[in-house]
This record gives sequence, structure tokens and C-alpha cells, in this order.
Amino acid sequence: MALYFQSICSSSSGNCLALWTESTRLLIDCGLSSMKRTRAALRAVLGDPTQIDSVLLTHTHSDHISYYPLRVLEDYGIDVRLHKDCVDQLKDKHYNDYGFKELKVAAFKKRAFTVGDLKIQPFEVQHNPVYPTYGFQIFYGDTKIVVATDFLDWTGVFDAFVDADFIFVESNHDRELLRRYYNPNSRFHMPNPETAQLLVQVQKESRTVPSAVMLGHLSSQRNEPSIALDETRRAFESAGVEPDFTLTAAPLREIGPPVRIV
Repeated sequence: MALYFQSICSSSSGNCLALWTESTRLLIDCGLSSMKRTRAALRAVLGDPTQIDSVLLTHTHSDHISYYPLRVLEDYGIDVRLHKDCVDQLKDKHYNDYGFKELKVAAFKKRAFTVGDLKIQPFEVQHNPVYPTYGFQIFYGDTKIVVATDFLDWTGVFDAFVDADFIFVESNHDRELLRRYYNPNSRFHMPNPETAQLLVQVQKESRTVPSAVMLGHLSSQRNEPSIALDETRRAFESAGVEPDFTLTAAPLREIGPPVRIV
């Protein structure tokens, strides 16, 4: 049985990731900018959108979910799953006085739950304190995938990354570019050097090193894929450690290539 991952988009302008097996299709966030784009992207990556089992929301910021994608998810009958503390916030922020009477919303807590043949363990990350935010450990048999974006400190959630087979993690901004193009919201996101140190420590502490790591949620103005990738490589070189995984960066606005994890 194969397991695939694909980035549909990943940046401060919009986030949507796909994970699927032969029998389960899962989205993580759906922050696409219009109903037309949402429909086109879901069809391009996952075929018949009505066969998508669920959307996991990390949090309710508009680049991760908004009114127009919710309309599409309702039309296709796709479950929307988010933490119980975010349900009212989703309604207040994105329903726009539209009824959404047919939208399927399911609240999760901190304990694990299943979607099809995937087991999902949420874990809370530090982001904007007004918006409770979650990463996910996702298990497919003995295979472990970790997805975490929009957080500012990894020390309290390090154990979630250990022994992962695939990691998708935020590498949001370059500190020099942030000085040139300041954005106060960047303080809620992880800069390249912090992400690099996280990955170095993960390799040092893991018995099973990931086969692939993808950097995501790069700022379009305060980062570049080449800068983020070079920062990570330099951190491994400085630590005297050879990275034992394929390292890539997700395209900001385009659909990236599918990655076969197992």
C-alpha cells in the first residue's frame, strides 16, 4: 500500500496540502483564494473531490481556511475537522452570515483519531495566542508523517518530530530579509535558522531518520527557497552531521510534485 504527499500551495498567501493512500484522501488546510481555484486544485491533485474524506485545519487564519473554500467543501460534502477551541472562531471569522447548513464540521481534542486508514495525533504549537494552532503526527501503519507550520518555537514539541519518516515543516523567513521588509506578524513564525536547528536535532535524536523533509510556508517577501535550503545545509555542516534525507522546499503558490513516502 502506497502513501503519497503533495503540496498544493504553501505560503503566507495560502496553504493546502494533500495526503492519500489507495483508500483515504486527506487535506491539511484549504486556504485557496477562490471557489474556482479550490475546485481546480482539488481535482488536479485528488481527482473526484467528493471522494476526499476530510480536511484537517491547523487553525483559522485566512491563509489556511476562508469563506470561499468552505463553500466548496460544503458543496462536495467534505468533512472539516478542527480543534474544539476553534469551532466558534471558524464561524465568527469565515461564515460571513452564510448558513453553511450542510457543512460537516467535526471537532477534535488532543487525543488521536482516525480518518480512513490514517491515525492522526494532533499537537498544539506556539503561534499567535489568539488562534489556537495545531500540528499533526499522521500514522499509516508503521510510517510516521509530521506536518507543522505556523509556529515560533519547536522546543516544546520536539518529540513529535523524532523518528518521523517524512516531515513537512515551516521555514518562514530569512532574518536579513525580515530586517529589510519588516512584518510584525513574523514573530509568530519560525525563521530559517530555527528550522535548521530543529532538523539537525531530529536527525541526532532519531533512530529512524526521515527519508524526506520539505520546508514550507516560506514568506514570499522575506524568504526564498534557495536561502532556506542553504541555511539548513549550513546548519548540518556546522554540526558536523551529514543530512540523511532528501531536502526540498514547497512551491509557494503552485502545485508541487507528489512525493511517495512509502
